[in-house]
Amino acid sequence: MRNLVCILILILLASCTKREATLSPEEAARRDSTALRVAVMPTWSCLPLYYAESTGLLTDSDTNIRLLRYTAQMDIDTTLARGHAEVGYSDLIRLLRLQREARLQALLSMDEPVALVAVKGRRVSKVHQLKEKTVAMSRLCITDYWCDRMLEPADDEAETFYRPQVHNVRLRTDMLRTGLIDAAILPEPYATWMDMTGNKVLRRTTDKDPQLAILTVRSEAATKTHTEQTMRLVEVYRKAAQQIANGEATQTLRTILMREYGLPAEAADSLALHPIPTLCRPTATADFAPATKFLTDRQRLPKGLVTDSLIHSVATK
Repeated sequence: MRNLVCILILILLASCTKREATLSPEEAARRDSTALRVAVMPTWSCLPLYYAESTGLLTDSDTNIRLLRYTAQMDIDTTLARGHAEVGYSDLIRLLRLQREARLQALLSMDEPVALVAVKGRRVSKVHQLKEKTVAMSRLCITDYWCDRMLEPADDEAETFYRPQVHNVRLRTDMLRTGLIDAAILPEPYATWMDMTGNKVLRRTTDKDPQLAILTVRSEAATKTHTEQTMRLVEVYRKAAQQIANGEATQTLRTILMREYGLPAEAADSLALHPIPTLCRPTATADFAPATKFLTDRQRLPKGLVTDSLIHSVATK
């Protein structure tokens, strides 16, 4: 009899807990409207956000931050322009270009290592040997900028390089891995993965190169709740980046690299044990100079932009 009473009490407690945990339609709608939606893609600078979600850093308080997953930067641009996300991975070139479609501001500058990688077996060990070969990238964004810079040693023959657009970063990597293209501009961790499998890294960015990758925020998303969530997001990103740089939670990184980035186990193991440093800092007005020059040279810079107004106040705190 005593056991039966205990079982009934446990059932009642469980049912009460379940009712309390189930949100009403009104509460669910309210939480949806106040959620800070963050568009990410599998690049190294987004790793702290995947990590923060996996380790609970995004949900360890009353924050309401949700990650929206993409595999192409252009898809994130569309998501931001249409108001389906408040924050997203981007770069300073795209931020300048998108001002007519969506008012965007730089929230945080991030380290985004990029490399020019040639497919193995084509006898390409120097940049000039890519003459009349394909170099996959995506136009008017960070990969286009680095494609120009990394092909500079052979810029007298620039017109002989073919640059097919492959926006999806995982598809671009697979095309290189299977020999469908001759070379590609790849972010990390894909550049290191391709290097590990015998492909040739011709050039890499260094920590002295311009930081163009950013988290960008829609300036229309300026409600008090969204502003508070944005401040929290910056704090979480910095904390997660520091933990990654310190080599913490390697098993978590391994799982993320396999699940979110599509890396095989051996590549995920290596990168999790020796993580690439992930840096971040407030965006400065001077950071816009390389992006502005790039777009000016292409005659694609929108007129009348004041770069000081394109930096979110949260980024300077």
